[in-house]
Amino acid sequence: MKHAGLFLLISIVSTSIVMGQESGNSPIVNFLIKRKYQFPDSVKKGIVVDSFPQWPDTIYYNTMYTAARLGCATIPISFSNIELARGNAEVSPTVGVGFGYSWFHGKFLFNENDKITIDPTFFYGFIANAGLENNLSFNQLASFTMGAFIGVVNFTLFGGYDFINRSPTIGLGGRIDFYTISQKYLNVYGRVREVRKRKKIALPVTLD
Repeated sequence: MKHAGLFLLISIVSTSIVMGQESGNSPIVNFLIKRKYQFPDSVKKGIVVDSFPQWPDTIYYNTMYTAARLGCATIPISFSNIELARGNAEVSPTVGVGFGYSWFHGKFLFNENDKITIDPTFFYGFIANAGLENNLSFNQLASFTMGAFIGVVNFTLFGGYDFINRSPTIGLGGRIDFYTISQKYLNVYGRVREVRKRKKIALPVTLD
C-alpha cells in the first residue's frame, strides 16, 4: 500500500504537466476557443450561437471579468499535520505533496501581450496527499491522506483521512496551482460578466 501510493503520486504529478500542441492562434484566442467563446467573426459566418452563452458577446482586452467560479488542478504541499488517533492529537512534521483540484473566486483580465492576469481570493477543493518520513526517506510513506482543503492566496488548511495511520488528520501548507505554471490550465465556470464597465479605448479580442 505504501509503495503503491508513492508510485501513484509520482505518476500523477509527472504526467499532469505534459503540454499538448497548440494551433497557430494567439494564446488568448486559443484559451477562449477551448472554452466555447463565440467570436463575433464566427457569428457573422453563420455559426450557430448558444441560446444561453457563458461569455459576453464581445470580450475586450484590459477589462476585468469575473465568473461564478474559476478552477484548475493543484499540487498541495504540507509541512506539518495533526493526527487525531485514539482520542489524542499528535503533531507530526511530515512533509507531504500530492495532487488535487482547486476551485476559487476571483477576477481575471486579458492583456494585449497575450497574458491573463488573475486576481484570486478564496480557494477550496479536494486532494490526495502523500507524506514522507521525517528523514525524507522514500522507502515508505509516513501518511497517505485523501480529503479537502480551504485557503487564501498560498496559505492552505488541509483536512481528511490518513489511510496509513488510520486516523483523521488536519494540516497546514501551501499549493502550486497549475494556472501559475500556464494560463491554459485555468478553467472558467458559470456566466462571465464584466466587473465594471469597460473603458471606451478597450480593444476587442478577435480571431487572428
